[in-house]
Amino acid sequence: MKLYTAPGSRYGSRCQIQIAAKGLDVVATDILAFPLPESYRAINPLMKVPALDIGGGEILPESHVICEYLEDLGQGPSLRPSAPRDHARMNLIIRLFELYYDPAVMKLFPFLFVGAQRDTTAIAAIGAEISTYLEMIAARLDGGKYAVGGRLSLADCALMPPFAQARIFGPHLGLGDPVAGNAKISDYYNATRKDPHVAGVLDQLEHAIKTMLKA
Repeated sequence: MKLYTAPGSRYGSRCQIQIAAKGLDVVATDILAFPLPESYRAINPLMKVPALDIGGGEILPESHVICEYLEDLGQGPSLRPSAPRDHARMNLIIRLFELYYDPAVMKLFPFLFVGAQRDTTAIAAIGAEISTYLEMIAARLDGGKYAVGGRLSLADCALMPPFAQARIFGPHLGLGDPVAGNAKISDYYNATRKDPHVAGVLDQLEHAIKTMLKA
């Protein structure tokens, strides 16, 4: 299998943490151009990363679908909690991230480009919105090293890359570190960051983001 991703992609990193933790034979191919080259449309008409080539001419787009597929293969340790309550909380955390937290963060992106005009009032309002969703996510965390169930799960794969990204974007925009601003999220992040499968992917993600912001 081949994973098409890009440096600095939080969604590609989500899949890469899972792949590393499960020890899957998946080759990651970075699309280095931004915006994505027109030639990539033949791989994924949505023009988004990641996309997973599963063979037989079939490509799976969307990180959520990719993660579910990789779990359904039944290879490597499961990243789904076995207890129904923990499984439900994992799914809820992922949905809170996908439907609420991340769309709020996306509102900051126009202010990150070189030469973009900074609207400090708008940025502050977005920061407050992000903090609200972080509180919702924090309320569902176990309070230990991992989000739920005491071990790495798909919730950690989903949360850790965007949290690492936010720790760089926030100060860059004058918002401060939103992760450090929430005690429970901060404790969770600092503990889970030490997982070797997480750390290896986040090291690459953070380097790519910092490089892009300097460009």
